[in-house]
Amino acid sequence: MKPSARSLCLTLLSAAALLGGCGGEESPTQQGEGVVVPPAQTEAAGNDLSASAAYCDDVTTWDPAWVQLENDVLTLINQRRAAGATCGGVAKPAVGALTNNDKLRCAARKHSKDMGTNNFFSHTGSNGSTPWQRMTSAGYSYRRAAENIAAGYGTAQAVVDGWMASTGHCNNIMDGALKETGIGYFNAPSSTYRAYWTQDFGTP
Repeated sequence: MKPSARSLCLTLLSAAALLGGCGGEESPTQQGEGVVVPPAQTEAAGNDLSASAAYCDDVTTWDPAWVQLENDVLTLINQRRAAGATCGGVAKPAVGALTNNDKLRCAARKHSKDMGTNNFFSHTGSNGSTPWQRMTSAGYSYRRAAENIAAGYGTAQAVVDGWMASTGHCNNIMDGALKETGIGYFNAPSSTYRAYWTQDFGTP
């Protein structure tokens, strides 16, 4: 089934697909789509999470088909950034390409795997972790960071189109102050939405 609907801040469910995100300051509060932190790192790793190489061990080896999907999303997003876009009726100028960061990719893969394995959809991990804690646990230090998530989209093109059609997610993608990214795709056939996506953004 082709994804046909999006969710807003509180993750309203559609029959086919979901996009998720709420914005905030400090510890995020619900303000809109997409999750962004202010331009200063405000949260250290918590909830028994700490930065270590071992944190990423279970997502270092990844299905080659999933890696290709992740790479395809990055290519498509950089094409959108280069062309400029309109997010929620507001024109956004062209911005520079995002570069892949392995630590952000680790954080993104960890969260997509968590959502698929535990059959949920949220920026909050099954252990209570926030996006910022997961990035820190993966060893990424940021001055600015953001996260987009989605579920139920079967192709790279579909998930990018879904994010670009959603104001907050589009704003994250078109934010020129964000310089690096990591994309994580996980397929869980027995879960509700099967395909789970996370894109973490950062500026070191």
